[in-house]
Order: sequence, then structure tokens, then C-alpha cells
Amino acid sequence: MKLNIRMEHKQKGHKLKHKNTISSLLMPNKTPNKVGVVVNRSQSARSNSSRKLTPSENNVDIAISKRPLSFECGNHINHLSLKKDKHAHFDDSLNRKNSISDSNVYSDSTETTDLSENKMTERCASHESVLKDGSALERLIFLVPFALHLIPTEKARQRNFLQGKIGASSLLGAAELDRICPSRELTIFVGTWNMNGHAPPKELNDFVLPVGMEHVPDILTFGTQESTSEKFEWEVSLQETIGPSHLLFNSTSLGTLHLSIFIRRDLIWYVSIPEDASLSVRPGTAFRTKGAIASSFMLFGTSFLFVTAHLTAHQEKVKERVSDVKRIVNSLDLPKVLPCKNKNKDVTQNFDYVFWSGDLNFRLSTPRSKVLEWLSKTSFPLPPHLPHGYMHHDQLCSVLSDGAAFKGFCEAKITFPPTYKYDPGTQNFDSSSKQRTPAYTDRILYKQKSVRRLSGHHLENPPLQCLIYDSVPSITTSDHKPVWGVFKAHLRPGLDNIPLAAGMFNRDVYLEGLKRRAATLKRAKGEAVVCSLQ
Repeated sequence: MKLNIRMEHKQKGHKLKHKNTISSLLMPNKTPNKVGVVVNRSQSARSNSSRKLTPSENNVDIAISKRPLSFECGNHINHLSLKKDKHAHFDDSLNRKNSISDSNVYSDSTETTDLSENKMTERCASHESVLKDGSALERLIFLVPFALHLIPTEKARQRNFLQGKIGASSLLGAAELDRICPSRELTIFVGTWNMNGHAPPKELNDFVLPVGMEHVPDILTFGTQESTSEKFEWEVSLQETIGPSHLLFNSTSLGTLHLSIFIRRDLIWYVSIPEDASLSVRPGTAFRTKGAIASSFMLFGTSFLFVTAHLTAHQEKVKERVSDVKRIVNSLDLPKVLPCKNKNKDVTQNFDYVFWSGDLNFRLSTPRSKVLEWLSKTSFPLPPHLPHGYMHHDQLCSVLSDGAAFKGFCEAKITFPPTYKYDPGTQNFDSSSKQRTPAYTDRILYKQKSVRRLSGHHLENPPLQCLIYDSVPSITTSDHKPVWGVFKAHLRPGLDNIPLAAGMFNRDVYLEGLKRRAATLKRAKGEAVVCSLQ
């Protein structure tokens, strides 16, 4: 792309006029710098004003410098629209800013009055190949280079050979963490659903992107029990719903248990390799439906463990469920390679944050008739400041309070109706001959490490908080309702001895998900369904 300006000469005594083009707005009365040559700005201006142009010079096409520029109008940066047309028109109020100044700290008046000639030197680099052969997006990046932060060459040349460091600034260190996440906080979505072996609905927005969630969290995890056999289709459906902002970082399964973890694209380079473990509490059965699967990783210097479980069923088998939890906690061997000081036999003690979700199968110790009567007189969601009608009869609440299992775990207040058991395809509780009592079998528990180093940051709130805890009544394909929660977690910096995943993600799921998302959008617009992804 080359912008030319032709200068027209009139009779002697008349002023030199320019065409109303981009160069006349950017560099009035100034001979443009040659590409790749260092030119003093004040000298260039003086030489231009002191020498008269000859008639032959007036008719010569002068190529302006292909130096990156940013244009500021008021307090907003306007993106340039690149066209093949040679003539571009801009408003006269645009202020010219040198792209070398990362923050554009100097105003026009400061440039002309306060800066010395040495400070007014600008360096022009040649981008001939990109501007000539590159795509429109590449040219836009060179013209508006404020998207990426500048990396000083001097800093990149430095080495620090101490263990855990690969440069002057650690990739996972405090400086990089503050640049990527200035608040040192991230949000985490945890979802759990017993799918009852049925295919999910085509529309998953109410579960994956619920209305009560203002922003898409940085990490999204989905644990399913009695999952559909088409696990790839399930992962693609999640990817299609979430969109291109997140990647499927890891997924693992055991029998009908499945766990998938999606992470924001811009965080994928700061994540360790994932480590998985699983346990079946029914090892003798060919079709494993009860047990747990777990996935762990580190983000910067903070470790995470996600567990999804399906515990022993039936109202009266509380002791068996407690036994399942103890076996799982002591059998999941994590972490394996990730750094961990004083590794404990209890896997939940080895990570900064632990999220345990699933169909835990704990029931309400209340007759069915009383629960149905209470539900008929109650409107949901319940006010958070009022006590829940029958949660004092909930088996899991009793287990948590007496410490029989899940030591150190918490649960947010439940304000939604029971999630089990429904007649599939309806909002009606079990009308079969079994007449099961409605219960809160699907739960999300969370835990933070008792002793944590928070890098000297004073925290006004606990390092781990539950922001939302809710269910999805609108989904009726299963006899269970999905349950989801959003959490806010504090991050701490780490060392570069953490084994990095180096951008690893599931490419097949990502491309197929985006392909289907594009096809859905085209169908919604009434266009032909044609999509090609390279």
C-alpha cells in the first residue's frame, strides 16, 4: 500500500497548495523522512522551509514514510479503515502522535516548546514487505501498534541462571502476572449435571452462559455423570456455546463420568501441564458409573484441583457415601510432576483451591409429602437472608457440620429448588411407582488451602469466594437439573520451574465448535450454510 501526494505549482508569488489527502493532514509543509533513516524532526522542518522547490520537483510523486502512526481524536483512538482507494479523508481535528511514544505522553504544544532537538528524534523502520504483501489485518497492526506492549531488547538479552528463572523477568513472575491480571483475581465457573444417559438439548446457553452471569469467567469447568456416550459431540457443543474466547484445555473421563476444562485464550501460555487421576468405587463392574475423576494444573503460581464424582445412591446409604469420599480423597495421587511441598495423602490438602462437584446423592431426611407441601407454598429463588426450609434435614449438611467427610470444604447457600428427581421432559417431580422424595443431590463444594503465601498483598476478602450458586430449571432432558456456581480466586506469582503446557489445547474441538457456531449464525440470518475453516 502506497500513498502518494502530488504537489501542484502555481504562478510565482502564489502559495504552494496540497491536495486534501492524508499526508497534508499528517505532515504539512514537511519533507517526509526516508524509510529506515534517522532524521532530526526540527532539522527536517528547517530544511524544508528554507529551500524553494524547482518546477520539476513540484510534479514529482513523493512517497510518504511508511512509519506507523496512531491518530487520536479527543480521548479515543480511532481505528483506521484500510481500503485500496488511494484517497483517504480524515477530520481536521485529528492530532498526530508518534507511535514510538507508548503512552503518547507529549502533547503538540509540548513538542514545539519544551522538547530539545535531541528528544525530538524519531526512528523510522521499514515495513515494506508487510505493507506491500501483507493482509489488511497485518497492515492495520502496523498502522495502529498500541495493542501489544513493548519488550525492551536490553531486558531480553539478560540472563538469570538461578534455579526457577529463565530471564530477567519470570514468565510466571509478579511483573507478568500484574500485566496480564492487574487485580490478581480471576473468575471460575463450575458446572455439574447428571445427564441420565440422554443427549443434551441443542440450546445450552441457560447452563453454559446463564443469564445471572454478567461476564464469561476466565475458567469454565463442566463435570457430568451418566454422560452421553458421544463425548466429542458434548465437548464441541460446549465450545460452540462458549465461543472463540476460550479453549478446551483438558478433558478426562472414566466410564460415564466426564470432566472438561476451558480456559481463556490469553491465559493458556501461563498454565502448567494438566494432571489427571480417577477412581471407581465399583471396580468389579464392567460399566463404571460410580466413582470420581480429577484434573489438576497450575496457573502462574496457584494450584487448582477439580473433582467430579458420582457417589452411591439410595436414601439410606449415607455411610456408604461417606466411605466413597474417604476412598477417593486418599486414592487420587495428585500432583505427580507439579511442584508440591509436603505432599499429603489427602489429595485435597495439596492444592491452593479445590472444587468438588457432582451427583453426591445425599438426600433430604424428610417425608416426601412434607417436602412436596413445602415446595407448593414456596417461591424460588429463596431470599438469601432467610433460613432454608428443609436444609437442616439435608444429609450432606449434617456430614459437613460433624466433619465425617469433606473436611475443610464449604458450600454456598442454596436458594434454588431441589434438583432431583424429575420426570424427564417435564418440570414434575417423580411420578413413577418409586415416588422418590425431591432432594439436592447435585452439589458444588469448594476449599482453599489453610496456609497460603499471597505475595505480600493485603486482601480485603477471602482468597476464594462464591459469587453465584444456582440451578438450571429450564433443561428437562434428564431427571436431574444442572447446577452451576461462579467463584472468584486470588492468584499468586510462580517460578519458571513449573512444567508448562506451552499453549496446549484441543484443536479439533476448537475448530469444529467454531465451524458450527458460524453455521448457526448463518442459519439465523437466513443465509446459506457454507463454512470453511483452515
